[in-house]
Amino acid sequence: MEHLPANQKQWTEFKVEVPWGHISGKWWGRKDARPILALHGWQNNAGTFDVLIPLLPNNLAFLAIDFPGHGLSSYFPEGMMYHSIDYVNVVLILMKKMKWNSISILGHSMGAVIGLWFAAMFPDKVDLLISIDALKPIQLPKETFWIEYGKLISKTLLADHRNRSSREPPSYTYKECVERLMTVSESIDEDKCPYILVRNLKESTETPGKFYYSRDGRLKNMNKGLIPHEFYMTLASQLRIPYLYINALDAPLNEPLESFQETISELRKNPLFKFEEVRGRHHVHLNNPENVSGIISKFLNKHVNSSQHKSQL
Repeated sequence: MEHLPANQKQWTEFKVEVPWGHISGKWWGRKDARPILALHGWQNNAGTFDVLIPLLPNNLAFLAIDFPGHGLSSYFPEGMMYHSIDYVNVVLILMKKMKWNSISILGHSMGAVIGLWFAAMFPDKVDLLISIDALKPIQLPKETFWIEYGKLISKTLLADHRNRSSREPPSYTYKECVERLMTVSESIDEDKCPYILVRNLKESTETPGKFYYSRDGRLKNMNKGLIPHEFYMTLASQLRIPYLYINALDAPLNEPLESFQETISELRKNPLFKFEEVRGRHHVHLNNPENVSGIISKFLNKHVNSSQHKSQL
């Protein structure tokens, strides 16, 4: 811990039982407070927030979870296909397990989308929402939708079969794992890769000195959400909670610029909505946390009611 910044919050490993196994995560800061719930992106894990959370208000607690199939959390049951909208149910189950009446959400990428969906479905259960660089999931083109979706299902069945094998998945040197993560993400700096990999790898017992990915292989073909633009426009017109959206200027959009701007314009009708743009790629919160920490801290200091953040642990 000595190499970490002086304002580093102490964290403890978190684990709670759920019907299909357990949800793991990292609890940062005080234990006598309901934490800000931090939700990570696709095939990442709770480690994605390791360098950002220490820069956020020290009087607040944060719980960064690993979604099912990611990090140290249990896989979903055999035979299932992962749908990102299922993670809305995961958040609701976690709330009930922790006996929280409401939550405050900090999300990146897929986690930001899940947070937005949750706020739309349960507006009375969300105090505030902070989204980093994802407004909507990537959409399959309507011209090839059915064929492409069929491919996702077929590939999921193959991955499900591999999960049942007694053989280890392919293994790699740690350097190769870093290079693969950098290549696939196209937005994580080399020195930040360990924050993700520490919860995504297991050491091989068959090939000493090598590692394999411990996340669920079915995640590669996850259904990330097939919701038309018009539905998001309705959502945007109805959202009235404090909502901070941070757009990374050096990252590609998941949708045409026109529809993105149209959705943001509708969200701006909410007097509690705030839109910010920062320099950085998609993982700006991990590579350059100082680019977003001040914006997030200011938003939290303005909208968090400390009396609401009382844990019932």
